[in-house]
Amino acid sequence: MSVRVKGQETQVVVTGADGVETSVADVKSAEFTFERDILSEGYLGQTTEQKDDIFKGLTGKIEFHVRNAEVLDLIFRINEVTRRRLVGEQFEISTTFNFPDGQRRRVIVPDAKFGSIPIQAPSRDDFVSVSFDFAADDGDILAA
Repeated sequence: MSVRVKGQETQVVVTGADGVETSVADVKSAEFTFERDILSEGYLGQTTEQKDDIFKGLTGKIEFHVRNAEVLDLIFRINEVTRRRLVGEQFEISTTFNFPDGQRRRVIVPDAKFGSIPIQAPSRDDFVSVSFDFAADDGDILAA
């Protein structure tokens, strides 16, 4: 019988160029998509199209509940980078998967770029949540 990895065995960390880590501990969901396209081309004299594929980067989304003011500091830093006020600043997203059989893998997203960042307080009895949509030129899967 195999045991599947659960979200409780997953940790998400956002790191700036200054090495400051923001551990996003109360993650509701994390999604990573390795973007790819399949190319298809038909040629004269051939009865089927030829296929190829290309890698187009990585996209994703992290949604979490706000635990402390650290998330607002991170959003401020992201905004400052977008406004070109923090030259050379980059953000890396690192997600560690701890598998039940003892293996560990990390998905590393270097130099993540962020889209809109909504902060939601939907009702009195709901937790405040934040979502980060991100994209990067590349991503790695490494042994941890």
